[in-house]
Amino acid sequence: MRLAALALLLVAAAFYVSPLRAFFAQQDRYDRQVAALAQARVANQTLLTQIERMHTRDFITRQAREQYQLVPAGLQAFVVKGLPAAQPSAAPSGAVAPAPSLLARLADLWRTIRE
Repeated sequence: MRLAALALLLVAAAFYVSPLRAFFAQQDRYDRQVAALAQARVANQTLLTQIERMHTRDFITRQAREQYQLVPAGLQAFVVKGLPAAQPSAAPSGAVAPAPSLLARLADLWRTIRE
């Protein structure tokens, strides 16, 4: 009798393993996609800011001086050699947040079931 109850309990538990595994995998995919979306939004905002800056008179004047050595009428351009190279700015790292713990996953599962 106990063996049959144990076997029945194991069969019932086996029915829950696959859906839980699929839920956790979907949760991981969702977290990765949310992180990718956040990075894409930041990159998009950076590009929009850069586009706005490119439309300013100061940017156009600076580009004309740096790339084409053009200066306004009446001014003379000078090239100064031997200056130290500019320090590269630190690029944002593409660090991925760690996967949530089993307890956090189960809490999220419980919250999902209750809703």
